[in-house]
Amino acid sequence: MTVQSTGIKRVTIQVYIPDNKELFGALNAQRQQIEAELGMVNGIDWRELPAKKACRIVASHEGDFLNDAESPALVEWMVETADQFARVFPKYL
Repeated sequence: MTVQSTGIKRVTIQVYIPDNKELFGALNAQRQQIEAELGMVNGIDWRELPAKKACRIVASHEGDFLNDAESPALVEWMVETADQFARVFPKYL
């Protein structure tokens, strides 16, 4: 799982799956249940990336991490989302 902030004023939490399309397929087959357990139905971007070896499962939240007024809420979202990912995804691995 990785946490990142981009120049697009968005923060993301993701499961990065290097070189294992079978694992991504198995997780994607249980997508509805995983999203329901995460409490993020339709809030997850499942990126198979057919031209690449790796796949990603991404949750993102709009906001400017460099804005002092926004950063506390973004940090809270990132921590909560990372905790949810860490609680849910290992059940399916």
